[in-house]
Formats: sequence, structure tokens, C-alpha cells
Amino acid sequence: MAIPPKVSVVVKSYNHAPYVRQTIQSILDQSFQDFEIVVTDDHSSDGTADVVREFQDKRIRLEVSSRNNGISITMNSVIARATGEYIAIVNSDDFALPGRLETQVSFMEKRADVAALFGLPLPVDEQGNPTASFNDFDRPLSFPDFDRSTWLNSFFFRGNCLCAPTAMVRRDVYDKVGKYDPRLTNLQDLDMWVRMLKAGYDIYLLPEQFTAFRIRDGNKNMSAPRPDSILRHHFELVQILRHYIGMDPQLISDIFAAEMVGAGIEDPVGTDMLLVEMGLSVGSSAYNLFALQLLFDIAETVDDFTRLSAIAGKLDIFGILDSIVAEKSHGFFSRLKFHR
Repeated sequence: MAIPPKVSVVVKSYNHAPYVRQTIQSILDQSFQDFEIVVTDDHSSDGTADVVREFQDKRIRLEVSSRNNGISITMNSVIARATGEYIAIVNSDDFALPGRLETQVSFMEKRADVAALFGLPLPVDEQGNPTASFNDFDRPLSFPDFDRSTWLNSFFFRGNCLCAPTAMVRRDVYDKVGKYDPRLTNLQDLDMWVRMLKAGYDIYLLPEQFTAFRIRDGNKNMSAPRPDSILRHHFELVQILRHYIGMDPQLISDIFAAEMVGAGIEDPVGTDMLLVEMGLSVGSSAYNLFALQLLFDIAETVDDFTRLSAIAGKLDIFGILDSIVAEKSHGFFSRLKFHR
């Protein structure tokens, strides 16, 4: 029986024929060579899989989906086929920088407490030249520490700041935390990081560039600020915020310690009510919806019901009042159906 490699480099690919050759070659050129390259092509129509097949290295294992399944299902498929102790993520339009695997494996071998190790990306353009990024992946450099509460505070208020194509994750962590959520298209990575932290795992970031992260022309990256990605982002964010419900009470207190002091909250009624307060403090529709729904779910007293009614009558989560102003139509209310 063959001995499994130390690292499984997992590559999900879809219509990246112009880039995937550089992706694969950047792994083959690594100084650390105890790896396999597991590729799942999500039914590309541009010959991406044919480019991968041109490589003769037996460590490359390609599987082509019979239909387009989307990001999360494809990621789950490629991880399920991985046999290494460590999972190194690379997207098929990105490429690994020299020394990445060696640096990450060396760190993970010394730090058994770290479940997932990230680095910084090098933003590059279509031609592979350095360029500006639309992400804030350098945000963790300002963190005082990498405690779980620090990550979870930043994720709650400011969203993702970790570049998945720089990640190396212990294989058994995925076994315990579970699969990527196939219902998510834009924030599936953030969802996974929050779930890892909630499960008690630690995340670390090295201030080194591990992967060239390609910024596509015309906002073609899934995370680029297009109308569709922005709309999905806000909907998916609400679902991810719900992971904070049911977290250990002490962890919740640690996550929001500074905000509690700033708001003068010394003895919160409970962790759920604290989450309501934190959600309402942000002032955006996604957070307002999260907070209002949570308040609805936990309301038990007359005071709770009264507050719920007041907030629901004040927060224009669905932009209804804005629509009234925009239409400037006296018949707007007559078109709404109110039920008693």
C-alpha cells in the first residue's frame, strides 16, 4: 500500500485554461516535493482539463465533474479525494510562490496547536504582474494576537480577511468540522473559518506571501465587487452571523469585550441578547436582519415583545420606505397587501 504524501495540494478548476498550467507548474517547482496535486475540474468548457492532462507527473490526479456543481461542491470533492496530512489550497487561476510548501510544512510540524495556517497573497493581474487588490488580506497584521476571540471579532464586524489560496489546513480538521456549505457561493470560506474557530481550532497567519492571487479583468473574480456578488454577500453574511448563536458564553464575552466596555454593558442579559446589541450597533441591513430575527426568536417577556415591535417598525431592512420615496406614487400603499 502506497504511503500517503505529506501534503495534498487541492485545486478546484473552472474555465481557467489560460492560467492552470502556471498553477500546476508552480507546485511542481516547489522545494518541498512530498505532495500530490488533486484537481477537480467543475465541467469547464474551455479545455482547462486538457491543459492539466498535458502534465505527465503521476502525482497529479484529475477528476472532471459531469456537470457544473459550483464552488463549494467542487471544493468538497477535491478534499474528499485528498490523502495527505495537510491540505494546501490553490485556485486554478492563481499560482504558488517559491518555498510556500516548505515554509508552511515546517511551521505546522512545529506548531501542533495551529489547525490552519495562512499567509499573504501577492496580487497579480492577468499577465502575472503585481497589481492592486480589492481585498484587505493584510488586516490581520494589525491584530494584537491571533486568539480565537480576535479572529471572531474581526469576522463578525468586518468579514473575511484571509486568502484561502494561501491556506494549509490539517486534514483531520476538515473531517471534524465538516464540508463547505454548497448553499454558499461568495462567503463559503468565511463560513468555514468561523466554523473552525467555533469548534475550538486555532488559526495563524505568517506575514509572508505564499500565493500569487490573480485579479481578473472586468471583475471576474467571484469575490469582486459586482452587483451579483454584493447581493449574495449580504444574504450569505446573515447566515454566517448565525454561527455565533450557541457559541460558548465565555468566548462570546471575550469576542465582544471591547464593545461591551464601550457600550457600558457590564452584565448582559445573555449571550443571545448581546449578539442582538452587537448586530444592531453595525447599522447595516444584513446585521439589522440578523439582530431582529434573533430578537424575534428569543423574545419571551412583554418588554421583549414591546422592543421587538418598536425596532421592527423603525428599521427599513427591506428598503420599503426608500421605494416609496423613489416611486413618489400616492398609490404605493394601496398596492401593498396588509394582513391582520
